[in-house]
Amino acid sequence: MLYTAFMKNKKIINYDKYKFYSIKDMGLAFMCALIAPYVIALLILLVSSLALKTGVSQNDIYNSIVYNVFSLLASPIAFCIVFLLFNKIKNVSFSASKVKFKIGLWNLIICFILPLVCVFGLQYFIGGIDHVLELLGYNLQTINLPLDNFGWLVLALILMALLPAIFEELVFRGIILNGLRNGLSDLSSLLLSSFLFAIMHCSIQQFIYPFILGFVLGWIALRTGSTVTSMIVHFLNNAIVVIQSYISIHYNCGITLEYNVWQWILSIALVIITGLIIFLIDKFYFKHKNQNYVSGEEDSINAEQQLKSKDKNLSKGIKNIPVLLWVGIGIALVLFIINTAIGFMPETL
Repeated sequence: MLYTAFMKNKKIINYDKYKFYSIKDMGLAFMCALIAPYVIALLILLVSSLALKTGVSQNDIYNSIVYNVFSLLASPIAFCIVFLLFNKIKNVSFSASKVKFKIGLWNLIICFILPLVCVFGLQYFIGGIDHVLELLGYNLQTINLPLDNFGWLVLALILMALLPAIFEELVFRGIILNGLRNGLSDLSSLLLSSFLFAIMHCSIQQFIYPFILGFVLGWIALRTGSTVTSMIVHFLNNAIVVIQSYISIHYNCGITLEYNVWQWILSIALVIITGLIIFLIDKFYFKHKNQNYVSGEEDSINAEQQLKSKDKNLSKGIKNIPVLLWVGIGIALVLFIINTAIGFMPETL
């Protein structure tokens, strides 16, 4: 499908829409990514409600392993469907999501370093926020999936690390970030896609860390030119958290912090160190290597970049965001408020 872009010199340039996402498509992409998991979750609830007719209590259903396994599968299945249908309906090639497996040894090493830096540098600060929420009466969300043997650990790694890493990255870094970059600056695209990734969770408990992680995932994808690197970082990040839980349960060696003044100072210091490490990696490795998101692109890339320049000159920043995306953000904020209010309700209600 060929489109035309009129440049300042009035020259007409043809480019292939089949090979990249447009910012105008992002509203639909985010709306689908927001609603689809709820649709899958509703189907799971409808099926589980049939079990009530057999005499099984509601609490037994919600606390059952089967229910929690399918609950964990809801989002990956939804994002997989969104990715496939979106590309089919918009007639865009899967290659537009920049899934490139040739990423280089040093980039791969960075992908293994980043999750360690993020998890161990931010977990005490995020734990402190959870602690404050709990003191305020918020019911922290947990998944009733046992981790008391190696088999459950493997299943948890698949459900909570591997599948989310693949399909969330295909949607949020593959479609949404790439699409936003065709109308916004790289920094604006990173910030907005990170916000969308965080608000998609519709939970006050899962907002700050997903926002930070979303920015890091978008940044590594941007710098390496491949969403495979963001998939690796995403998987390892989640895997470290799951393995930590497994070790804590299996060996009964969990660390409980009281979060006094000194522990808060330590947690904030670790956050600063984490940001500094990422800054140094960006400044002395990626920028030194002169790597960027469009390196190595072929076909239509010049026209695509020219179109982006035209879009930015005609309409900058917030004016370039499509109306449907604003609607999606509005819906997400409503769901966020509702879920937050539910989280502060007493469990006996």
